[in-house]
Amino acid sequence: MFEREPNIDIVFRNGLKNLEVLPPADIWDNIPPMPVSHARLRVISGIAAGVAALVSLTFLATWYVRNNNAPLLLSEVTVPGDGLQGVKLDIMGATPVSRTEEARIVRFTTHAAPVVPVIETAPEMPADEPAGLIASADIPPQRNMTFEPGTVFPDEITVINAGRFAGADESLMATMTEVKTGPVEQRFLVGASMSPSMGFSRSGQNSRLSELINSEKSRPAYSTGVSVGYRISDRLTIQSGIGLASIGQTINDVNVYAGLSGFYAVKSSYLYSVETASGVILAGNTDLYLTDSKDRVSTLIQGNMADPSKYKLTQVGSDIQQVFRYLELPVMLRYKLIDRKVGLNLSGGVSYGLLVDNSAYTGEGTDQVRVGHTEGVSMHNLSSQLGLGMEYNISKKLTFNLEPLVRYYVTPLSDISGSLYKPYSLGFWSGFSFKF
Repeated sequence: MFEREPNIDIVFRNGLKNLEVLPPADIWDNIPPMPVSHARLRVISGIAAGVAALVSLTFLATWYVRNNNAPLLLSEVTVPGDGLQGVKLDIMGATPVSRTEEARIVRFTTHAAPVVPVIETAPEMPADEPAGLIASADIPPQRNMTFEPGTVFPDEITVINAGRFAGADESLMATMTEVKTGPVEQRFLVGASMSPSMGFSRSGQNSRLSELINSEKSRPAYSTGVSVGYRISDRLTIQSGIGLASIGQTINDVNVYAGLSGFYAVKSSYLYSVETASGVILAGNTDLYLTDSKDRVSTLIQGNMADPSKYKLTQVGSDIQQVFRYLELPVMLRYKLIDRKVGLNLSGGVSYGLLVDNSAYTGEGTDQVRVGHTEGVSMHNLSSQLGLGMEYNISKKLTFNLEPLVRYYVTPLSDISGSLYKPYSLGFWSGFSFKF
């Protein structure tokens, strides 16, 4: 026996399945427009560029302060009361000469012997002397110098003051100017850079994946970040840092309409899903109606329900844009092939990525409507990088870099497609680095 009370929803559905209730005609004019959300790409790009510029200016200010605030150490010298001293000093920065009552003036007198003219004569050698004897010339007597202390007067005392005077027991070595033997070797570098890039992918032998990739188009991506490096030798440098990379693609020929929630309401978190090469897009915005002609769109709406295509909906897009943003930690080795004012570098390494944003949008321009997110995208990835770049030394500490870089994702981006979907990209890094 069929129990009506526990299955009252089936009774109502079967009894009202042929009943179609249409709203009044004027209701369509009072439906508010679909709210849209502005893309956050420009805001994030502006923040990243601002951080990079702030880091660069901070290190530039640090370099300027360090090179313009070096302490100046000057020597202090005085003539003691008794005895003699020979002191070498630099008095280029000395203050005006002053006098004290504790110093003495020492006078030197010179006594020279009378000069006797020397007459050159040919030496006479006896006949019995050897022929190879060398003649000796008369050497005039040397001048004699004697030391004679003189009288000391208070107003004749001279003191050389080239800085400050402390106690008599202070060592003069503490105030001697340090002599630099050569330029300081620059081992560290800090830089900020940005790279536009374009991604590619190969389908392999999988026919379904090939069909999905052919219906998608890679969207322009970008990467930005700061880096820190240490120069191991004159030509080899190890480099790391932190950056933000944005990748994704555009799913073509998917028509998106808004206004479905005014006719159809469900408790499910999504109504439509779209199959892509990198995963399945789940349309969490239940106000949207999705349709396409390539069997990529699936729906939870049953076939015996009212057809949403008959409703008066507003089209808000003809494709869906997938966006994935990764926080990256690269480790690179850079070898300098040419070390001149315009140098050439060869770089290579790996980069670890952590997924921080997973979004799907539709719309044109800055007015975009959020569709949902992509299910099955890997939270972690590992990519290899290889680059050949040019650097221009603006000064001894500041360098401009321009480097084409090829990246290949070693781990797959999607858990659904597995190892079949491993894209690669080509980018052009440019930025500045500061050496210290």
